[in-house]
Amino acid sequence: MEYKKGLGWKACFDEERNIYTAERSWRGSYHLYEINKEIYDRLDKNGQEGESPDELISNGRLLFESDDDYYTSPYCIAHDEKYYELAPWSDARRRAEAIAEYYRKKNEEDQTQKEKGQKLIQMSSLYKAVLDADRAPVVLCEWGHKIVYMNPAAIRRYAKWGGEKLIGKSLLDCHNEESQKKIHRVLDWFMLSRDNNIVYTFRNDKENKDVYMVALRDDDGALIGYYEKHEYRDRETMKLYCME
Repeated sequence: MEYKKGLGWKACFDEERNIYTAERSWRGSYHLYEINKEIYDRLDKNGQEGESPDELISNGRLLFESDDDYYTSPYCIAHDEKYYELAPWSDARRRAEAIAEYYRKKNEEDQTQKEKGQKLIQMSSLYKAVLDADRAPVVLCEWGHKIVYMNPAAIRRYAKWGGEKLIGKSLLDCHNEESQKKIHRVLDWFMLSRDNNIVYTFRNDKENKDVYMVALRDDDGALIGYYEKHEYRDRETMKLYCME
């Protein structure tokens, strides 16, 4: 085989089969053409007649194209399914296989994410059921203080302040200036370290309970919210395994 090449292009003459082919590429964009002898011969002149090699090659029959410049989703198009038979020397097949591998991995990742999302949805339902069944009030807040969830016990407890209507509002609006400062102090402490996760904030002797502010973190340990935890100290009066 005989070759010619320049900046961003390469051409080949297959003497045995009398086939002329050429490829051109630039920043991820790739094109493979079948050309004729006239175009192949004129490539030597390298623009002396006012035509660049890219322009000359583009006059041929497009066999294959691809793009993986990272600005758009990678793609490849075989305009002639026999492109590799016509130009086995070219970079076209490697590019096609690389793009196919990219989408194979992407599909695997997408499937993994889909399964993870479905599992999270299932787990979320279970977590919500646990909180809904808790006899202590639970109010979950984003780290920006917006209330995103109140369990039935919390809705009943804070009914005179709006109950369920408090969801979507700022927790800070439910506290005076001094309490707001304390909430900010605790949140700042939570943000200092992923090991800072619980603060004892209040003792209610009337209800015999302790109250804590607890950090909520994602799988990477980043702070995503917080909630107030009530722990009652009264001895349980319910009989063991009483299900009457």
